[in-house]
Amino acid sequence: MTTENTFHWQIINGKQPAEQTLLRTKYHITEEVVTYALDEDESPHAELDRATGTFLLIYNVPRDQPDDDVYDAPLTFIIKGMTLLVVDNGTTLRVSDKLYRTLAQTDTTSPFSALFTCLVKLTDMFAPLVQTVDNERKAIVPELRRHTTKKALLRLSDLSLRADYLSRSAKQNTMVLRQVHAHPIYQRFTVGAEEQLADVVIEADQVLEMAELSSHTLDHLSQTYDSILNNNLNDVMKFMTVWSLLLTVPTIVTGFYGMNVPLPAQHSPWGWIITIGITLALWLVMGAFLHRWMK
Repeated sequence: MTTENTFHWQIINGKQPAEQTLLRTKYHITEEVVTYALDEDESPHAELDRATGTFLLIYNVPRDQPDDDVYDAPLTFIIKGMTLLVVDNGTTLRVSDKLYRTLAQTDTTSPFSALFTCLVKLTDMFAPLVQTVDNERKAIVPELRRHTTKKALLRLSDLSLRADYLSRSAKQNTMVLRQVHAHPIYQRFTVGAEEQLADVVIEADQVLEMAELSSHTLDHLSQTYDSILNNNLNDVMKFMTVWSLLLTVPTIVTGFYGMNVPLPAQHSPWGWIITIGITLALWLVMGAFLHRWMK
């Protein structure tokens, strides 16, 4: 049996009503904190309930199955006394399994030290996701250079959206870590816990830098290909405008000769050739004018 001075941890599956009840009855977690923990859209933050001595930290982690281009989900850590609770809202069960092995192997006696050990593991999980985005970008760029297809552009757009989500998630994690550093509870940390928090901040900053670099690169590529497509469209419109103007020439010339009024060479056996000659002459004049104008 654990005592008040013995470190204890447990991973709670928030989708299970029995485990939700466990939070309220065994650990006496307030309804407000339980609501935070079970909310799938809760933003990362840290706060301390001074009345109950409950410390809450919500951290972004990779989602088991990305849904509607959402690649992250909140994972809740609750520290009350010497107890560390990890509350999974049901969207990060694979992450919770990894944390179970991490916590089972830790030999710390401090809940905050165990918390920061978990956060290092969670932060490192974002690096492979960013690397995957970079690898997909490197694979799609040669295809776009060969032929800019709609399918390739849609893939580039999806990659850009994914990189934006990863960058946003990493930024929120960095902000919540700095929030902990500035929180009054930081004064209670041991030297070891302070060093662990510093390590987490360094890891989070590195992941954020990677994610932002990937996001900016994809944004630059998207803007570049947008400019290329716009230029191609302008070239097509110029071409169509020139041809539409040139095609009016024979219409005008033949229109005059189709009128019931006397015209030069109207009854000449060479009239058709003369008409073609007038058309070609006007074509050349208009073509030369449009060429100089387009330059």
